[in-house]
Amino acid sequence: MTAFYLSKPYDPPQAPQNLPLDRPWALLGGISPQQFMKTYWHKKPLLVRGAIPAFELAKQMGEPLGNAISPEVLFKISGDEVVESRLIKAKPWSFANGPFKKQSIPSLETPDWTLLLQGMEARHPAAAKVLSWFRFIPDARLDDLMISIAGPGGGVGPHFDSYDVFLIQMSGRRRWRISEQKDLTLNPNLPLKILQHFNAEQEWDLDPGDMLYLPPHVAHDGVALDAGCQTWSVGFRAQSYKEILQEGLWRLAESLEDIPELHKHFADPKQTATSAAEQLPEEMIRQVTQKLKGLKLDRVETFLPGIAAYLSEPKPQACFDGSESKLSHDEFVRQLRKRALVPQPQTRLLALGGVIYCNGENMTDGQSSAIKTAWRSLAAKRHFKGALGQAEPNNSLFEAYEAGWLIF
Repeated sequence: MTAFYLSKPYDPPQAPQNLPLDRPWALLGGISPQQFMKTYWHKKPLLVRGAIPAFELAKQMGEPLGNAISPEVLFKISGDEVVESRLIKAKPWSFANGPFKKQSIPSLETPDWTLLLQGMEARHPAAAKVLSWFRFIPDARLDDLMISIAGPGGGVGPHFDSYDVFLIQMSGRRRWRISEQKDLTLNPNLPLKILQHFNAEQEWDLDPGDMLYLPPHVAHDGVALDAGCQTWSVGFRAQSYKEILQEGLWRLAESLEDIPELHKHFADPKQTATSAAEQLPEEMIRQVTQKLKGLKLDRVETFLPGIAAYLSEPKPQACFDGSESKLSHDEFVRQLRKRALVPQPQTRLLALGGVIYCNGENMTDGQSSAIKTAWRSLAAKRHFKGALGQAEPNNSLFEAYEAGWLIF
């Protein structure tokens, strides 16, 4: 067994609430988040040696850092039916979805296999802390943190992603080869999305603490060089414009239910006799045009609430258990003075101006100013602690707590 399994585990720090956006970061290779977004984001790859300086410092002190999450814990998580997990084997290529029993996962020294675990920020605090480092990028763009653990030679084959990704080496070494080739044709004869032709242009071996950033559509192939190689991937989603607009329109249509004026039936007392009965009446066209102008459906701000609600929806695999939320409303309000309320790790929060959306729902509409302030703190700072003032029966914070969306 190699030394990095026996060394003390790495404990990722939580990022500060106020990120220094204009100062150099080791995570980004000595440039600031502002410079990274301007020069690299969505534009070109970036290799960062020592992105996590703690690994190199510990190595120099003769106390190398081990896994932030042990293989045994990852294997146990892969057996949870609510976790999206995949086992990929090469030579020949095969693919299986979890949950997995421990005996179905190869030993760490067995070659040519990879176990992928999605949404790990909701399963382990170490992954959630690492994800906090990237909040200089809008929450609306975040997908999740995926962990890959592999035996020697393990990988998923040369492929490309349609989204931005940060590949952080956390244990063992991985060899990355990348290409900015234009030919992204997939091999139709394989069970995975593997490129038919891959012509590597650059190659690096990443040690623990190193990181590789790749923008969308950069072909890449990562192969584990050591037993138990762990790579943590922070991915950022990019929906099609069609999907964003469709979801916004669907929610906009739902919101029309709350407008009493629209429940009235069409009336046309001014309709004249017509010789073209097959034509859509001009009177109907005129009235519908007036209604559309009144609803401001030709302005983007009308669509944005629906889009914000959609982008705040949790992943399909998210599971919320409100059974532990046993406090009464009054006790909940009292506890808020003593303890911090935080989002459950699978909860998504987004703000549109002063309106806060949580898991697809508008949580600030019709709420008191104190509750609105609490939601804004939860969205911006990921926690809230304090007084709500006079207890109110209409308390969306308490409702979210009862649903398991918020926890102490």
